[in-house]
Amino acid sequence: MVFGHHLRSIVPAHRSAYATCLKSVMEARDRQAAINADSKTRYDLRSRALEPLPIGTNVRVQDPKSKLWSHVDVVVAIGRYRAYRVKFASGSVLWRNRRFLRRLVNAEESEERDADQALTDGSDGKDGAPTDMEEPGNDSPSTCTGKTRAAPRAGLPTPRRSGRRRTPKLIVSV
Repeated sequence: MVFGHHLRSIVPAHRSAYATCLKSVMEARDRQAAINADSKTRYDLRSRALEPLPIGTNVRVQDPKSKLWSHVDVVVAIGRYRAYRVKFASGSVLWRNRRFLRRLVNAEESEERDADQALTDGSDGKDGAPTDMEEPGNDSPSTCTGKTRAAPRAGLPTPRRSGRRRTPKLIVSV
């Protein structure tokens, strides 16, 4: 069969090549290929590629049973198809997929990165959230709810908060 048509030559062929059901099978394969291509493009619209991890990176590894990111380990080798060789604290070395690894970011590294980005962007680093250096004004979330925040502990960075106004909870008893 060439281009969907039977050959009329003396080339030997199996008798199943002359069957009429082959045309419907080929059409079904073409339809399935089109469906697979369409589903791949829809999946790729919302997906994102994970950045590669260099050797020596501290990572968190998801526990396969509890699904918690409980292990902190080190990448020791890089394999094919997003596979990484990870050395655990117990000394065992196992292959893990990139999907189950997260880069471990220290607090100092994130502060340095934010400061560097603020310098390159030309912004002052304020995102609308009050920090410990700012005075809480009328738009502070603590004044909206009527509650005051506890003072941050010394040496720890203050958590980032959004600047949206929170409405107080209304409890209606019937």
